[in-house]
Amino acid sequence: MVTLKPQVAFLDINMPGVPVFQSIPSLAEPPLIVFQTAYSEHAATAFDINALDYLLKPVRFERLEKTVLKIRERIGFVAATSGAGEGGSSNAACQLSVSVNGVTRVVPIRDIARISFENGFCYLHTVESEKIISDKFLNHYEEKLQGARFFRASRTDIINLQYLASIRKLLPGMYTIELTNGMQVELSRRRAQALREVIDF
Repeated sequence: MVTLKPQVAFLDINMPGVPVFQSIPSLAEPPLIVFQTAYSEHAATAFDINALDYLLKPVRFERLEKTVLKIRERIGFVAATSGAGEGGSSNAACQLSVSVNGVTRVVPIRDIARISFENGFCYLHTVESEKIISDKFLNHYEEKLQGARFFRASRTDIINLQYLASIRKLLPGMYTIELTNGMQVELSRRRAQALREVIDF
């Protein structure tokens, strides 16, 4: 029996057998998942199981190009980080460091739900709602996290799309993002258009 280990899988929401939202988390080493479906209401659940992208049918060629670019970036990122334990240097994008009062703390990016700029200081917010003051600026983190699943929601916030729970429309062009740990972030009108290129809401 041949066991396949694809790097990427394009899936529909409705697949034969076990529902995809149950089967994917059960995999020990799941591939990068891209959903292509006619159902927009499952986007939040898809990102809860770490889907790379969510395409609504009919898929535009320009939109598919963006997905392919993200796939290439992610595969390159995984390849770089996997070589760290084999004599290579560790990839800085796997973790972020903050230095306060002479103490440097290292935080894995998988634990970061949000990065904010408030009252002249930058903060890392973890999934467990810990708020860590940083000695760096928001633009530094935006550049550092290119290729990872982080998104600049506004002038003052970067969010981890892995923890995106919902997007609520308040007024025309005004939205609020809620993360899985309950934090809420304003989504600016300009950035809302950019986010639509990622999840088609």
